[in-house]
Amino acid sequence: MSQENVELVREVMDLLDRTGVGDEPLPRITALFAADVRIDMSRRVFNPDVYEGHQGLRRLGREIADVWDEFRITPERFIDAGDRVVVIETRHGRGRESGVKVEHRSAVIWTLADGQVIGMETDVSPEEALEAVGLREAPGGEP
Repeated sequence: MSQENVELVREVMDLLDRTGVGDEPLPRITALFAADVRIDMSRRVFNPDVYEGHQGLRRLGREIADVWDEFRITPERFIDAGDRVVVIETRHGRGRESGVKVEHRSAVIWTLADGQVIGMETDVSPEEALEAVGLREAPGGEP
């Protein structure tokens, strides 16, 4: 089942990448998130928050659109950890008001059950994310 979880996370990230900043999530995206999904972004430096349910997912999308003129995520590695998947990624954005470009590398811990995303914890260092899922290092080497 764990490789299927990796593929599900890849699909979600691909769909999100094809959704424009501020667009309503595609129905397939919503279907891949559990109705009671919990997206923990409390480690963010700016505007730390926790988003719950499909309403929270939509609110997150609106907040991204309010802040970013351009926003995309480039996944580096997908690490299978059973019912969790660690994605080491780089986020790229350009501020809507400031025009400032930013780039931030971190990890996200995705938690899955029954073919849906039930939780995400963002802005975790790659090392902390691997430790949280019981790995000392990513299979195949460094994070």
